[in-house]
Amino acid sequence: MVRLLVTGTPGVGKTTIATGLARIYGATIVGLDEIITPVLKWDPKLQTYHVTNENEARKLITERLKTLNSYIIDTVAVNLIDASLIDWCVVLRLEPTQLMDRLTRRNWPHCKVVENVLAEIVGSSLVMAINTFGRDRVIEVDTTNKNVDEVINYITNRIAYGRPAVGIVDWLDDVDTDILINLSKELDACLS
Repeated sequence: MVRLLVTGTPGVGKTTIATGLARIYGATIVGLDEIITPVLKWDPKLQTYHVTNENEARKLITERLKTLNSYIIDTVAVNLIDASLIDWCVVLRLEPTQLMDRLTRRNWPHCKVVENVLAEIVGSSLVMAINTFGRDRVIEVDTTNKNVDEVINYITNRIAYGRPAVGIVDWLDDVDTDILINLSKELDACLS
């Protein structure tokens, strides 16, 4: 039995890695959007869905997960998952300029690209995972310049030996301060 959550900033490879892990472990991939559709609402200004009732979302997710033995969840909504229903939380990370290129190639709106690159730089997915599951159940993975097999092997080895991994990357040390300031200004302009 395996109960994994794969998270990270949009564009880091969550779906690809979750699919590969599901094949290896014979687990069901759980898509939260379909479970919580009744409590999702589109926000045209932010160009994203938001949850209108987090308690109801948590209830719907918990009910679904309790019907499964082995599952892998692919989501950014870590805060909606009952920590007791997850064995390991895998946080995928990607070097910010590569993430920006990837999201731009997907024709994402510029403001969404900026928002997500900044989220990656400050490690918001990692912080949320640690706050929800604790450092002892988090496996942080730098996917930069790695192929799918390398990433999956790293994760499965960590799980097999019960070895969490936190503090693998710190983009704040690597990103030029001027780039960070410019991205922050762009995000401010997007939100005004």
